Amino acid sequence: VKMAACRRLTLFALGTLARRSFALSASKLPSKLTLHAYDHCPYCNRVEFLLGKLDVPYTRVLYGYGEGADPAEAGGTGYNPGGGPVVLTGKKILPVLVGEGVPAPAGMKGLPESLEICSYVTACVPGGISPATGRGDLDAWSKDFKEVVTPLVRPRIAKMPIQDWADSRDSEYAVWKYSTKFGFDYDKAVAQTAELLPRASALLLKLEPLLRGTDADGAPCLNSWGLSVDDIILLPDLRQVIQK
Repeated sequence: VKMAACRRLTLFALGTLARRSFALSASKLPSKLTLHAYDHCPYCNRVEFLLGKLDVPYTRVLYGYGEGADPAEAGGTGYNPGGGPVVLTGKKILPVLVGEGVPAPAGMKGLPESLEICSYVTACVPGGISPATGRGDLDAWSKDFKEVVTPLVRPRIAKMPIQDWADSRDSEYAVWKYSTKFGFDYDKAVAQTAELLPRASALLLKLEPLLRGTDADGAPCLNSWGLSVDDIILLPDLRQVIQK
């Protein structure tokens, strides 16, 4: 299946992920920002896509997915309890944006929650991007897409050669977490691959008519007036399944 528009949209956004060296005049953001993140995490990807698109320079700090989890509370998985990302907020959650002047909640060292970070950054950068629209057609598509793609991605994502899974205990923690807390059946998901792949391809075809415009750089986007938070939410989902 040729997915030219969807592929172009995703690969363009992936390219912005590497752009970190530009300065923005009149920006109200701190001059030095650090984003604490997981590479595989769609919520972290939201923030990175936005920072890249707006040419906001930042330092990227990545963590092993199992770091900070207490083996006594995680079925014997995890390591360095209370360490890693837990130091930032008291919880094992990412992304977290840190910088002098970044509005951190009481007792935390930075701002957590992807959409709050995106809202803060957009408010500080001249031009920013448009807010989310709440489009019903897009919400319905996203729901269907995640239902099909999650069983395809979750059994495989921990095999990616990235920092998130550098320690074998990282993937062990992920399997425990999703099996125990969310009832995810890894064996069943793998067995469904042949059935799910054509459904995923069909859904990608259905996405193309939802792309109503192009942004200032000529990349396809969801709304006729240009890039918006709708795109920032969508792109991480596409990143998981569309490769160059």
